[in-house]
Amino acid sequence: MSSSKVTETSRGDTAKCHLSIASPTLPDLEALLPRLRDIWASGELTNGRTVAELERAVENLMPGRHVVAVNSCTSGLMLALRVLGVQGEVLLPSFTFTATAHAVVWNGCTPVFVDCSADTLNIDLEDLQRKITPRTTAIVAVYVSGNPPALEALESVARKHGLRLVLDAAHALGSSYQGRPAGTFGDAEVFSLSPTKTITTCEGGLVSVRAPEVAAKLRMGRNYANPGNYDCQFVGLNARLSEVHALVGVESLKMLRPNVEARQKLVRLYKQALAGVPGVRFQEVRAGNECSFKDLSLRIVASEFGMTRDALRAELTRAGIETRTYFAPPVHLQTAYKTWRGTYEGKLPVTEQVATEVLNLPLHTRLVPFDVQRVVEAVEAGAARPVRARG
Repeated sequence: MSSSKVTETSRGDTAKCHLSIASPTLPDLEALLPRLRDIWASGELTNGRTVAELERAVENLMPGRHVVAVNSCTSGLMLALRVLGVQGEVLLPSFTFTATAHAVVWNGCTPVFVDCSADTLNIDLEDLQRKITPRTTAIVAVYVSGNPPALEALESVARKHGLRLVLDAAHALGSSYQGRPAGTFGDAEVFSLSPTKTITTCEGGLVSVRAPEVAAKLRMGRNYANPGNYDCQFVGLNARLSEVHALVGVESLKMLRPNVEARQKLVRLYKQALAGVPGVRFQEVRAGNECSFKDLSLRIVASEFGMTRDALRAELTRAGIETRTYFAPPVHLQTAYKTWRGTYEGKLPVTEQVATEVLNLPLHTRLVPFDVQRVVEAVEAGAARPVRARG
């Protein structure tokens, strides 16, 4: 079988070079230095003017919302659930990064795991609605790889049942749903700015909320919930973002649109080149939605491809190509969640199946078409191997 060839950009003999799955896109260091010196001289190193500048810049991308910068997406999720008063049962996918569930459990809530869609990899609406009980207080949905879930439907379900809707948008800065940008849905959306994301602050996160009073509580909560007199109003966190990290974010935000477009272009090359390979399923992005493609997630269906996902991954590793298997194991099968394993094992069939199939290929702005072609050829080589040699 042959792929439609990607236009090559010569990089010399790179066949044996390591190809990383991710690489941060960073602003020019020299451009940062004048303002970095100002921060250094001011002695204002955290939650200062640069943090506020980053928050205002992101608010311009999310009309009608209030944005609070924090030191990680995880702490943002923890604080969002806390200040929204979420208790009791919380519906969330098991096919997600563990931080989604960690934030729920850290708040003393009971996670109720919901299956996912094999096509979009996002939360399954029918399974979610079946699991709503009088004890349910909130839904936490996820943009898997930046792919928007069914946001209007989720908002409708939340309104109907009087539930909070929090979105783990760690992957989603630069995504949109039916023309509306990520960050403008639900009670809160929480973004990651760690090094693998569309832009970075080295480490950090952003919380976008609808209500100004919630934003005020978040600002207090990121500083232990200390209003300034050391009489803490609730159990908060040290979730402050430093001025240095915020400066990296302010400069990186200028690159958000070009970074997303570069990722989308690379994904189109992968899709075109692998379109004819049996058993390769790309994550479906619904018509009218835009995915940031923090990751390139595809499924390897062994019965059609002729090799398991893990066997293919081993072949790619031998070829010097780094991959990831997000999210395996899914949360409900992880050691930290053994309390709930007996309740859910075998009862989230799509999640458990796709967790054995999803493979994430290299995707970042340093890649060129030649790199994509190298990955494509390695995948095709795995598919073309005789059955007796397959794992």
